[in-house]
Amino acid sequence: MYCKTRRIATRLTALALAVPLFGAAQSSVAAVKIGVNPALRFQDIDGFGVNFNATYFRDEQKPMVDMLVKDLGATIFRLDPYGNTNWEAKNDDTDAGHMNLEYYNDRYSTGYFETSWKAARYLNSLGVKPFLTLSGITPEWMNDSVSRPVKHHVCSMPEQLAKRVDVRPYHLNPAMYEEFAETAVSMLVYARQKAHIDFEYFSPVNETDCFPIEGPRVDPDEAPKLFDAVVKRMRMEGLGDVRLVLVDNSQPDNDYFTPLLADEDLMKNVAIFSVHNYGVPAGAVAPHFATIQRSKHPEARIWLTEYGDLGAADQSFENEWKKQSLLATRRALAGINEGARASLFWDAFDNYHEHDREMTHYGLMRNDDHQYSPKKRYFAAKQLYRFVRPGSQRISATSDAGSVTVSAFRDDANNSVVVVGVKEGGSDTVEVASTGGEMRSWDIYPTTRELNCAKKFTIRSAGLVRIELPGDAVFTLVGTAEK
Repeated sequence: MYCKTRRIATRLTALALAVPLFGAAQSSVAAVKIGVNPALRFQDIDGFGVNFNATYFRDEQKPMVDMLVKDLGATIFRLDPYGNTNWEAKNDDTDAGHMNLEYYNDRYSTGYFETSWKAARYLNSLGVKPFLTLSGITPEWMNDSVSRPVKHHVCSMPEQLAKRVDVRPYHLNPAMYEEFAETAVSMLVYARQKAHIDFEYFSPVNETDCFPIEGPRVDPDEAPKLFDAVVKRMRMEGLGDVRLVLVDNSQPDNDYFTPLLADEDLMKNVAIFSVHNYGVPAGAVAPHFATIQRSKHPEARIWLTEYGDLGAADQSFENEWKKQSLLATRRALAGINEGARASLFWDAFDNYHEHDREMTHYGLMRNDDHQYSPKKRYFAAKQLYRFVRPGSQRISATSDAGSVTVSAFRDDANNSVVVVGVKEGGSDTVEVASTGGEMRSWDIYPTTRELNCAKKFTIRSAGLVRIELPGDAVFTLVGTAEK
């Protein structure tokens, strides 16, 4: 159930001795010191997960989904049922207040949607409630012919994608917000009433600051009006219990949250604020968390709904290890340390994305003619996902070395402390000191260039653990108190 286990019987003194995990000599460089204080507690953890393109779901993918849930430990699936938001190519009618269900039911009972509903029901069978999300372009008739100048940061589009984009502005016309709401909510109505999907969360737009490929252009000051229209329509259709996830922006310095937090009626239906990070190793979540804390809604939660690395075209092992595993995991840990309650990898498996219009290789799982196998990045993510369960609470963890990023968590359900770290070079020796000394036993799991989340030792210690981690590693220590 946990990582592949290779138990080595080892008994140490009360204060831990050096344990060479790989038989290497101890480093002459001063040890990296990690301090853990379970008494200093921060946010609860909602879980960890993946972005899931369900438009091509088939039975051959079920073992892969089983592995993501039962082995990796993913508990959150952000499911995109279509890949774009332009399925209503022609307006269902001229009345935004009237939902032409005959028109919409025809759309949602064919093609991509049918496979997506099948995928969502399969997730339900595994005890997972997918949260539905929309991405990509909106139909031309919803967009402005000319839009106002951009006053906020917009993503730099990769050259290969920029060549596919024409000069149209792709700015969602504010006069069409109710039409957009009708389109989006009609999908939710079908998902619940016809497809019988059990879901709770919904993200209506994706990366509106990375238009047009990722989503329609909606500026920060426009966002409350758009989402007000969505909430109004959800309530009208009996879906007032659906909670919004907003706003999945790609640029860390764009402030969408301040105007949303000031909309008191909207906030009744907002469950999560969400951001993405493929750039900075740290700092993508912190300014948004601070904005939430300064608002009238400091209880609002924030998730890192996309993280990873965009260098997927380079499929060399060095890129897989350095960027897709080490750097990506740093981003996940940094987001959690900055206040996020969840992190979701982009994405679950290699697949063709409609809004990118190309085969992509960002997945945790390799796709070889629908034979799926885990990549190195899968095992790096597993160091966090498998051991830090929903309901755990982040606790204080510090590192005295820039080469080591570390997070720690307390799980009161099983009386354990979990320390997860990323180490890139520096001293081979790592010392972990836990204030209070309540942990009596530590299991150690590293992922290295050679190892894939392999259990190496169980150490008995009264508070100080010293281990050898030559070179680079993603590592997890699971501490359990004696009963």
